[in-house]
Amino acid sequence: MKDLLKRLSPVAKHQELPYSLPPAADLPFRFETGSGIAVPNRSLFIEQLFYSCRQQLKLLQEALDLTTVILLWPGPAAGQLSPYVWVTNTEQLVTTPIPNGTGITGVLKEQRQVFLAPLRTQSPAIPYYPPSADTGSFMAARLELTSFAENQAAGSVILCADRMSQDSWTQQERTVFSLAAEQLVTLIDQGREFYLCDRQRHAYLQAFEGVRALNSALGLESAFVAIVDAVRQIVLADFIAVSLVESERHRLSHIVGENADQLLGQSFPVDQGLVGKVLKYARTLPDKADYQGTSPILSHDHQFAEYRSLMIVPLVQEERPVTGALIVAARQPGVFSRTCREMLEMLAGQAAVKIELAQSHEQINRLATIDTLTGIANRRAYQRGFEAMLERADRRGGSLYLVLCDIDHFKRINDRFGHPFGDEVLRRVARLFERVIRSNDLAARTGGEEFAILLEDSDEQGAWKVAERLREMVEQLKLRFRGEIVPVAISLGIAAFPRDADSLEKLVSCADQALYRAKDEGRNRTVRWQDQG
Repeated sequence: MKDLLKRLSPVAKHQELPYSLPPAADLPFRFETGSGIAVPNRSLFIEQLFYSCRQQLKLLQEALDLTTVILLWPGPAAGQLSPYVWVTNTEQLVTTPIPNGTGITGVLKEQRQVFLAPLRTQSPAIPYYPPSADTGSFMAARLELTSFAENQAAGSVILCADRMSQDSWTQQERTVFSLAAEQLVTLIDQGREFYLCDRQRHAYLQAFEGVRALNSALGLESAFVAIVDAVRQIVLADFIAVSLVESERHRLSHIVGENADQLLGQSFPVDQGLVGKVLKYARTLPDKADYQGTSPILSHDHQFAEYRSLMIVPLVQEERPVTGALIVAARQPGVFSRTCREMLEMLAGQAAVKIELAQSHEQINRLATIDTLTGIANRRAYQRGFEAMLERADRRGGSLYLVLCDIDHFKRINDRFGHPFGDEVLRRVARLFERVIRSNDLAARTGGEEFAILLEDSDEQGAWKVAERLREMVEQLKLRFRGEIVPVAISLGIAAFPRDADSLEKLVSCADQALYRAKDEGRNRTVRWQDQG
């Protein structure tokens, strides 16, 4: 995996691998041509947008085990598409411009998305591969970008992905791909807004430093921290909070300032207080940013009497609903100037984009690591967690216990009662794992009726108790099919690192042998590897 992540396209031999920009990398903003306005940070915007897009492609490639993920957008000549950014593990990638609508991308003139599996010989060609390339399945999406709306002649922006497998794209894979496309749209349009601000407001450099830090944030919490840091570069505030809309209420999701511990996580009706008016009208309040400590801010019971300067800014993107509010207050009067207000409104707009992006990012991560049937970790998450926990145990000189589990006679259950009932058995068994493991442990579905538990910093007695408790809970399940009680049992095998094995492969082998012994001795039992004769 490390080698995969280090590879950019090997086709462009003149590139400095792995992180140099391709020669064609540029901004997709056609309105800048001939503007006559200097943009001091233009090169920085190009670099940041390119690498941010590439990070999204790398995430998508890893999540769906893809061969190539590539973003095509209008090239230097009219009617062309140029590969802008890509990640690939093949040397067959062709990165020269192509006529718009060439091959399989022509389908997207009439459709927004296309999913093809298997990709047959008579299917239209994939334009970024030579005709001899072997591909199993393909998907693409046309991105609806605000950046191109002002110039329809610029053409389309297309996200393409392929893999060797000919298996049909699952609904989960389609959802992950669609979310990644939405993230790219948000990311590119966000870059457009940054560019406009830099061109039009050179005097706002200090605010831009804060916004740039916000762009570097990866998760929701880091985005909140970056927002607070950016606000502090704009104004000397004593209280900063971000509140996000949740249906008919808004929740204080991040707070810095007095009474933060008491207020954090509290929710309030969206029709109360000054925050409610900001959410309703998508307008910054109070008008002159003066506050006398008498008007309710969050609700009728929450007044901030000690503050004399207040600004509540809506977190909103153009033509979209308000997603929350940025609350900034200071004890000193007259803190917020007109310029300060403009800068905070600019920051709030970017914060709205970043928060949505972070939420989508977390959703993609969850979809990529959760088994959709049972709701626990999937095999991919198990493998990653296994490697990380084993490395940690080895570094610290600690232990790692592996418990392999298998539902007994599961094929008989499926054959006799049908697969829908078998799925319900899997779901009911999976729910029990959360009741036996700790927060730092990992439970995953690794196959059809196969599960695994990783117990970090446990001991032999603790691992045995977890396995036996799970076995007894499964045995006590009262599942019925048309009035008939269906017995369910599970067999388990335990092995420990480093006592039983000194590598991941050996540890799996030892636990698997113990599980086989449990099956061989009659099932519905737990066997430790060292107990084998």
